[in-house]
Amino acid sequence: MEKYTLITGASSGMGALCAKHFSGSRKLIMASENLEALKAVLDECENPKQHILWHCNFGEERETILQSLTYLLKEHDAVVEQYVHFAGVLKLMPLKTFSIPNIDLIFNVNFFSILEVIKALLKKSNNKALNNIVLISSFASVRGEAGNSIYAASKGAINSLVYTLARELAPDIRINALMPGAVEIPMAKANLDENYLNDTLKDTPLGWVSQQDVVDYVEFLLSNKARRITGQTLFIDGGRSTK
Repeated sequence: MEKYTLITGASSGMGALCAKHFSGSRKLIMASENLEALKAVLDECENPKQHILWHCNFGEERETILQSLTYLLKEHDAVVEQYVHFAGVLKLMPLKTFSIPNIDLIFNVNFFSILEVIKALLKKSNNKALNNIVLISSFASVRGEAGNSIYAASKGAINSLVYTLARELAPDIRINALMPGAVEIPMAKANLDENYLNDTLKDTPLGWVSQQDVVDYVEFLLSNKARRITGQTLFIDGGRSTK
């Protein structure tokens, strides 16, 4: 069986950057609901023929994630050693305006899909290959911000999952989460209020976090250099959490 690293949210943003970063050193399963964008990222990867694309809509196909991933691995005679979850949905709005579909979408993509993926990777069919999980939480999970309640709650659920699964899965599997602060993503910055951006920058002593900063920390946590780190939620926020 061939050994792979699974990266969700690989069709854009940090997930795509992470896939391209690792494509030369490991075989990847790249997951996204946007198959065309996923294919475009694959074209920019090294050794594109050795990677696998997993077309899955985490927001709407929660009940079939486990079955879909299990089938994919069987089809390709593959096992997953490392799992990185970049897939995520962010909607900023007051709680009173959230609908049930809004809430379900955010929690399905940001949290419940993680449970289904991990369950699939703990099955006998994955041959006890899984040894490392890195999830992407958020600065918002532990610092209040108006209009960000549901997203923050979904990321807070990730933190709790990390703390508990670190004990449940040890010693064979490590699990950690990164909590980025303000990440410099051009599209996101273009769609945010200028006053909000200025206030955020003032609160960040070391300035905006780059997407590559986050990918570098993923690489560290997946490496043997972090072999004694598990159950941790690590800030990457340019010092914003010191306020």
